Amino acid sequence: MYRKINIKQLSIVFFSLLVIVVLVEWRSSRHGNRTFREDLVNVDAETVDAIEIFPKITGGEKIRLIKEDEMWWAESESKKYPADPTAAISMIDELNRIKPESVVGVNEERWGQYEVTDSLGTRVKLFSDTDLLADIIIGKFSFSQPRKMTSYVRLAGEKEVYGVDGMLGMTFNRNLNAFRNKKVIASNSSDWTRLTFTYPGDSSFVLQKTENSWKVGDLPADSAAVVNYFSSVRNISESNFADNLPSSQPSHQLAIEGNNSMENILVKGYFLSDDEFIVESSQNPGNYFDSHELAEKIFISSSKLSEAQN
Repeated sequence: MYRKINIKQLSIVFFSLLVIVVLVEWRSSRHGNRTFREDLVNVDAETVDAIEIFPKITGGEKIRLIKEDEMWWAESESKKYPADPTAAISMIDELNRIKPESVVGVNEERWGQYEVTDSLGTRVKLFSDTDLLADIIIGKFSFSQPRKMTSYVRLAGEKEVYGVDGMLGMTFNRNLNAFRNKKVIASNSSDWTRLTFTYPGDSSFVLQKTENSWKVGDLPADSAAVVNYFSSVRNISESNFADNLPSSQPSHQLAIEGNNSMENILVKGYFLSDDEFIVESSQNPGNYFDSHELAEKIFISSSKLSEAQN
């Protein structure tokens, strides 16, 4: 009898401990006591010279960012343009920062739910020469309170689906134009000394600095108008790229000269129609912009700057 009671008691204790272990493991997996990898991507950004992106929004059409002679280019199919010089490093840094917060799936049946299949997700590959450094598929994201955003990712060739902090899709699930260099003018206007506006007819003029004042031709310039104009164009970008390059000579032109070894800036404008005004800048050769608003901001009339008119 005594022996039977001991066996019964031991069985109860055993199963009680088993339940506790199961509960602890379940709570650990739910609350971050890691039983999975801490990093998904860990690469040296300086060694990366190519990034391949297969965005969901383009139907998986490949976009490549390529580093050539310290300059990044964005290309897709037969199109190749100067890339945003900060885009590649920002993307690499963002991938290096992601940390798995949870494992939400461990088999292929869950891939579709979290959109981490080749067809539903955005695939990103990092290369050093021909060596593949990282290969990750970015799926959907979800919101939870308070202000918590979670993206779901999977390493190519592995089954696990991870939840990570942030909205990775906003960085990677974009079209080719999103990765192009959008700069039109980026310069320190305090170095500017002479701006030459060349327009059709007799509307051309020169804005010239003389000692501590500005002149429009031989007339005094409105100092406030000059400051406002400089503020509006000294750091200006545009995301509306032109599909068709101009075949004619520019109708408008702005040449900016300065001191302190400033590199001269030349902005050309091509007025083609009421619906098409293309702009190009010497600071971003190879990219053309189609924007009347941009052209009107850069190519202003002398009356906007003349003291007599203001």
